[in-house]
Amino acid sequence: MNYKLSNREKILLKLLGVLSVIFFIYFVEIKMLSGLTDSRDALSNKVQIFNATKQQLSQLKAFRDEAINPNSTVKFSTQLELNNYLNQGSADIFKVSMLSTKDLSELLRFMHGLNLKTIDIKLIDENNYILSVSFND
Repeated sequence: MNYKLSNREKILLKLLGVLSVIFFIYFVEIKMLSGLTDSRDALSNKVQIFNATKQQLSQLKAFRDEAINPNSTVKFSTQLELNNYLNQGSADIFKVSMLSTKDLSELLRFMHGLNLKTIDIKLIDENNYILSVSFND
């Protein structure tokens, strides 16, 4: 049995073919976009994990550097205590007693090696100096 398709049926089949190709392309695009979204989310998670690890390593490095090389404030207070210059002090303020200008110059030579912002020295009288130090740490 030979059946000839009418023009109307041919047009409908062509239209159905075109629509099926369009739907196929649409579903392929949806699948690719969902794969890209999943990939982007996985990459974002990996970046967050990397940043957290990087921050932890930075904290460990800072802790190690602090243990190996104490900051200038700690070095300064240790030097004051070793030479018995420290009368009393707190974490931020050191009250230093100098018995001679030789002691002061020795302390200034030590401070020269530290990372200091400013040093301000005032002479109250011949035997009384005020030393103000600001640290970069």
